[in-house]
Amino acid sequence: MTDDTRGARATRFRRLHDDLFLMPNAWDAASARLFAGQAPAIGTSSAAAAAAQGLGDGERIGRSRALAAAASIIEAAGATPVNVDLEAGFGDAPEIVADVVGEAIELGAAGINLEDTDPATGRLRDTRRQTEIVAACAEEIARREPDVVLNARTDVVWNGVGDPADRPGLARERLEAYRRAGATCLFIPGFVPSTGGSADLDAVVGGWGTPVNLLASSGIGPAPEELAAAGVRRISFGSSLYRAALAHAAGVLGAVAGSGDWSALASADDLPYGRLAEVVSGGPGT
Repeated sequence: MTDDTRGARATRFRRLHDDLFLMPNAWDAASARLFAGQAPAIGTSSAAAAAAQGLGDGERIGRSRALAAAASIIEAAGATPVNVDLEAGFGDAPEIVADVVGEAIELGAAGINLEDTDPATGRLRDTRRQTEIVAACAEEIARREPDVVLNARTDVVWNGVGDPADRPGLARERLEAYRRAGATCLFIPGFVPSTGGSADLDAVVGGWGTPVNLLASSGIGPAPEELAAAGVRRISFGSSLYRAALAHAAGVLGAVAGSGDWSALASADDLPYGRLAEVVSGGPGT
């Protein structure tokens, strides 16, 4: 029987980073239970969780609601480790962000995601300030649950900072600073390595010996073994699964309304009512 203690989940999650794995991102309890049956770990998606409550991304959900959403996902996931997306940490002082991280760990988070975009300005935080925040969070993790993975994210590429040719180097500089401050996984969303692009892949994420997280994209070119060789250990999905679900639902509605052909609803049979009831209750096959 799988050990479901907080520490055991964190330990299993850290060990997953020995190899490349996929980490779907959930937005509520039902999606968490569904994905937990298909993946070794799941993450929360700040954008999807906020959108599900009618809110925009960028910490508009607020600290308490974000933690409550994370708590419901952690509970629904059961023994499956959960990485919690805390955006920029709901504060601009290291001690405040570290306190939020501590709350998430107490809720059962096996991993923490922190980004370096200041939600108040939409711009990157000063590197030194963000490094201080990462260091404070690493200390909080060491005090509470040492195996919790601290995933430090830089938005250099995501935000389109500076000249495109300079972004890989700028991103690497920031990630190196966060790694030295105690981050145990490094995340560079928006960086999409191209087919045969092993040189740029190595230039951006190679050589650290620290696990690297990439964001899933239809444009990722290198084969899994090439990604793994460069140090990529996990690929998360962000809000893409939530957006895909909404897009599909809108497409089904449009097909029925436009043609009067009810057969478009057949895709719902892939998750029949009875199976949905099992998923949300944690019943057989979940």
